[in-house]
Amino acid sequence: MKYTKYNVEDFVADAYFQKWVLDSDGMTNTFWENWLQKHPSKKPVVEKAKELLLLMSQQKDTLSTEDFDSMWQHIIEQRDDKSATRPTLLPKRHSGFQSFLKVAAVFIGLLATGWGVYQTGIFDRIEMVPDPAVPQVTLELEDGTIKVLDENQSGLITDAEGTAVVNQQQHTLVYNAISAGEGSKKGTGASPVVYNQLTVPYGKKFDVVLSDGSTVFLNSGSKLRYPVNFLSGSPRDVYLDGEGYFDVTDDKMRPFTVITDDMNTQVYGTEFNVSSYKNEGNTSTVLVEGSVGVYRANNEEGIKPLMITPGQRAVYDSDEIAVEEVPIRKYVAWKDGLLYFVDDRFELLLKELERHFNVSIDNQYKDLEGKRFTGTFTNESLEQILKVARAYGKFEYTIDGDQITITKTNEE
Repeated sequence: MKYTKYNVEDFVADAYFQKWVLDSDGMTNTFWENWLQKHPSKKPVVEKAKELLLLMSQQKDTLSTEDFDSMWQHIIEQRDDKSATRPTLLPKRHSGFQSFLKVAAVFIGLLATGWGVYQTGIFDRIEMVPDPAVPQVTLELEDGTIKVLDENQSGLITDAEGTAVVNQQQHTLVYNAISAGEGSKKGTGASPVVYNQLTVPYGKKFDVVLSDGSTVFLNSGSKLRYPVNFLSGSPRDVYLDGEGYFDVTDDKMRPFTVITDDMNTQVYGTEFNVSSYKNEGNTSTVLVEGSVGVYRANNEEGIKPLMITPGQRAVYDSDEIAVEEVPIRKYVAWKDGLLYFVDDRFELLLKELERHFNVSIDNQYKDLEGKRFTGTFTNESLEQILKVARAYGKFEYTIDGDQITITKTNEE
C-alpha cells in the first residue's frame, strides 16, 4: 500500500503513522520526515490526519465508547474499498492512550462477534499489535504492519497486499532467499528504499540475513532498521539501537555503515560488534576481523573515519572517540548465548542480567557498584548467578516475579 495514495482517513488508520504521531522514536521520526521531504504535496493531508489523531487522543473524558465506535466506523467506511482495513491501534505507552484503549476494546468486541463477516472477505486483513506486557520479537514492515515472530516457527512473511517480504527460519529472518532473484528489478537505483524494522525485547535474541548476504545477530533489547533490498550503486546503511554482531559481505563498491545516535561504523566486509543502548549512554565498536572506520554521527566537519584494527575497541564518550586494546571474547560471547564477565563492575553485571532475563533489578546497596566481578555462565538461572555473585560482596536479594531487589546483608 503506497502512502502517496493515502487520504486523511488512510493515514489516521495506519499503525505506523499512529506510532509517529503518538509514540514516536528516532527511527520512525526520521522515516516520516524524509518521506514528507520527498512528497511535499502530501503535507496538508498529513497535517490534517495528525490533528485528528491528537484530537481523538485527548477525548478521554468527553466521548463515550459508542461515540468512538461511530467515529472509527466512519473512518473505515470512507476508506478505499481496496484498502479497507480495520485500524490497528498502538499499545498503551502512557496515560494519553486511554481513549485509544477504549476504541481497542470496541474493536475486540466487533472481532469476537463478526468473525463470519471477516471470513467472507469484507475486511482484507486484521493486524493486531502485540501486547507490550509480553516480550515478543516483532517485525515492522514498510506499510506499518507489525508481525509477531515466534522463534519456533518457519515460513514466508507477507505484507498487507499478500506479497512475500522475507523468509523466517525459526530465530532467523532471511531476505536474500527471496530478494536475490529480484535484485535486478529492485536494485536498479530507480526504486525507493523500502525499510523493515526488527525489534528484539529483553530476554530474546534474533538474527537477520540481509539481502546482500550480510548477517546480523541482535542482542536483547535491540532494534535494527534496514532496507529490504540494498540498491545497486548505493551505500548499505542500517540503523541500530542496542547491540548487534555484524558479519558483513564484502562489497568494495558499496560501503556498509551501522548508524547509531552517537557513532557510525563503516566497513566494506568484515566482522565486528556494535553496542549502542540509548538507556546506557555509551556507544562502542569492537573489531573481530578486517578493518573498520568509526566517526561521530553528526560529522558536520567531514572528519575522516578513525580506523581500528582487530582486537581494538572504539568508544564514543563526551563527544570524543577513544581506542583501546581489548579481549574480543569479552564483547562478543553474548552471540553464543554466554554471559561473560572479566573484572566488570557490579552495576554492569546487573544491566546484563536485566537484558538477558528480562527482569528489573533495584540495587539498594550502592556500595556494591564498585565491586569487580569475573565469571562465565551458560544455562544457569538468574538465582544461581546471584548466589555466585554474593561471593564477591555479601548482599541479600528478593525475587518477586520479574522484580529483583538487592539490599545489604544483615550479617555482621
